[in-house]
Amino acid sequence: MKPKLWLFLLLLLLPGCQSRPVTLATPPVDVVGTSVAAALTAIPPRPTYTPYPTQTPYPTPDLSGLFCEYEFCIGHPPNLPFFDLEVVNDYTTNRSRYDQGILIGFSDDMYIFTAWSRLYGNYDPTVMLTVVLQADLPQETRLTTDIGGRPITYVGLLSTPSTVLPHGLAAAWQCGDRQFGWKAYTGQESQALDLLRQALERFRCNAP
Repeated sequence: MKPKLWLFLLLLLLPGCQSRPVTLATPPVDVVGTSVAAALTAIPPRPTYTPYPTQTPYPTPDLSGLFCEYEFCIGHPPNLPFFDLEVVNDYTTNRSRYDQGILIGFSDDMYIFTAWSRLYGNYDPTVMLTVVLQADLPQETRLTTDIGGRPITYVGLLSTPSTVLPHGLAAAWQCGDRQFGWKAYTGQESQALDLLRQALERFRCNAP
């Protein structure tokens, strides 16, 4: 083969052998917001068939629908277990612990967000309501009621994160040296308040 033909074939092959450029991942900025948005986006549309029964996430019946870690317990639907949400700030991963943490759980027609932090100074429910609300829009009227022997402040939400989750509620309360926040989006009106009552009727912490 003539040298000029070899050179021509070599020039044709070179572009295909070049390495692909490496794209660096952008560091996370708002992990809580991004995770919540991702969780809501992952929720599939309402099924048009009858779903198969979901197994209880706990092996023992007496623990069904009850999350007990970080020295507190809170109720939840048995087919919607909580999982820990790790928050990344300045490239440092903060896992949930006694002083502070975040739990989330979701299914095709429900979303629940729970957070807590150490209480310094006087308790103000506005603090934890702000934490759980994020960018959600609350109603103007707040209500306070007694659930499980402690005052609970709650407010309805005007935000609608998705067509299958049009109804929301946020709540805050104190227990011992910690303050707690809770938020839920559901497919049915008043269901979120019922979930809050059921969750807090089984709520326990190591309050002095």
